Amino acid sequence: MSQTNWEADKMSWVCENRLDVYIYDYLVKRNLHATAKAFQSEGKVSSDPVAIDAPGGFLFEWWSVFWDIFIARTNEKHSEVAASYIEVTLF
Repeated sequence: MSQTNWEADKMSWVCENRLDVYIYDYLVKRNLHATAKAFQSEGKVSSDPVAIDAPGGFLFEWWSVFWDIFIARTNEKHSEVAASYIEVTLF
């Protein structure tokens, strides 16, 4: 297996097995403690710290970047950073 495929498989495994932890982290950082506790209890979610500890939660940070890039492709109102990213990836 090539190095690139191995890295993609590794990241896929990490995402599949840690999504619940990131959802729990997001709920806690949004001060939804009762919901976070219920989610952790019902889903048997680990209380391990997340690997990517972003201030607003990794899911929120990821969504913000995704949305900015998505809007840059479909709408004239977007950030300069997203426009630069789109320009670089088109070539």
